[in-house]
Amino acid sequence: MKTSFRITLCILVACAACFAWGLHYLRMEFADSADYTEQDTQDYNFYTPDLLKKAPRLTDNYSFHYSNVSGPNPAQIFRVRFIGTTDADQINAFMKQNGYIKSEACSFTGDCWAGNDPNVTVSVETEEKPRAVLISMVDKKS
Repeated sequence: MKTSFRITLCILVACAACFAWGLHYLRMEFADSADYTEQDTQDYNFYTPDLLKKAPRLTDNYSFHYSNVSGPNPAQIFRVRFIGTTDADQINAFMKQNGYIKSEACSFTGDCWAGNDPNVTVSVETEEKPRAVLISMVDKKS
């Protein structure tokens, strides 16, 4: 009788853990937005596209943001903000190395980049107050 109780208890604990993990995954899947750092590994791995994962870290002070825009022009927006610098030369060189071409059709104040996917655009902006470099990647859903 004791053995069956322990087995049942172990199964219930395992089910509860799986349920909690699944609930967190569903929350991320249907989130409108998220703010996170690289240390928030589950959010970082789920939301951050490979391009931003591989981007050079300009400073030690940086954070990520994800937005899911719905409506007539749906899009996913991924951002990383490096605080404490306005030097975007490393990012611009990184974009060239990854096959992106500077685009003149830009609705932002910084540099815009276009790659092989026509639905994805990347902008690199600098901010003076506070000093920061902002990389925004917009993926327009088809």
